[in-house]
Amino acid sequence: MKLLLLISAAAVCVGLGFAWREPWIGGVGLLVAFAAMFTDRDDVPTDEERGSYETPAAVRNMRARNR
Repeated sequence: MKLLLLISAAAVCVGLGFAWREPWIGGVGLLVAFAAMFTDRDDVPTDEERGSYETPAAVRNMRARNR
């Protein structure tokens, strides 16, 4: 949700930079977009977080055997 809000704010700033012909507003929008890109988290749980019965080492061993 935070990413959507920051990208929306960045798009508004870039649009205002073109509408008012003030390039610094567009620059602020690009900085906000840059900050949004690096503050976004990946909330997809990994195998370790889900409490999987198979460890990554076991998965690697199974994959190596099938090749």
